[in-house]
Amino acid sequence: MMARRLVIAGVCLAVLIAAVALLFDQLAAKPGPVAQSTSSPTSSPGPGSGSSAPAGTTSQGAEAPTSGSSPSGGSSGGSAEGGGDAGASPSGGQALEVLPPVTATPTGLPEPTPPAPLITGALPEPGTASGEVVDGWPAGVLTLPAGTTIGSTSMSTSGNILQVAADGIVDKPRAEVLGSFRDSLVSHGFWTEDAPAGEGAMAARFVRGADTVTVSVSTTGTGSSRFQLLGSLHTSAD
Repeated sequence: MMARRLVIAGVCLAVLIAAVALLFDQLAAKPGPVAQSTSSPTSSPGPGSGSSAPAGTTSQGAEAPTSGSSPSGGSSGGSAEGGGDAGASPSGGQALEVLPPVTATPTGLPEPTPPAPLITGALPEPGTASGEVVDGWPAGVLTLPAGTTIGSTSMSTSGNILQVAADGIVDKPRAEVLGSFRDSLVSHGFWTEDAPAGEGAMAARFVRGADTVTVSVSTTGTGSSRFQLLGSLHTSAD
């Protein structure tokens, strides 16, 4: 009797286990609520419709994107656009244009022709004189102001250059004495400019090609003007 009961209990237990296993299989096969909520109501055929939406289309009727294409509709446009900048510099700016080499030599103004020498013939002998003009002094070029009391005059030579010096006193204002030298030298083709001078003095520099003359004028204690002249004249010997 006991053995029969044990057999019946075992059979019931086996049936119960089989029922539980079947229940778990049905629960696993049943779709979850999330999957059901994602389906669009328009995806199911409406009343009276005889066909469903074609495969490969969405519920909106637009084609589903194919593999290899981006959602924005461009596939490899980025690489194509990048290729269009092949002529740009690596820094992103425009490529520099290289100018062709200059074939013609630039030409400027021609060198000015040196003026003809103001002194021609044999160079005078070097010398010095006090109270008078030294022998050979180029009086035709360097004219001393009228009324000059000569202190000294001198000359020396170096190659084809005649160097001259003179000093004297003139009973006239400084500007008038300097103006007398300016009128004389400008008439021979010199141009003039102001030159540095000591305190209480005024000076001018005269230039003609390679020839230069500098004159400085100061005021003496008696109110007269004392001048000092230094010059360098290029000569041409016959």
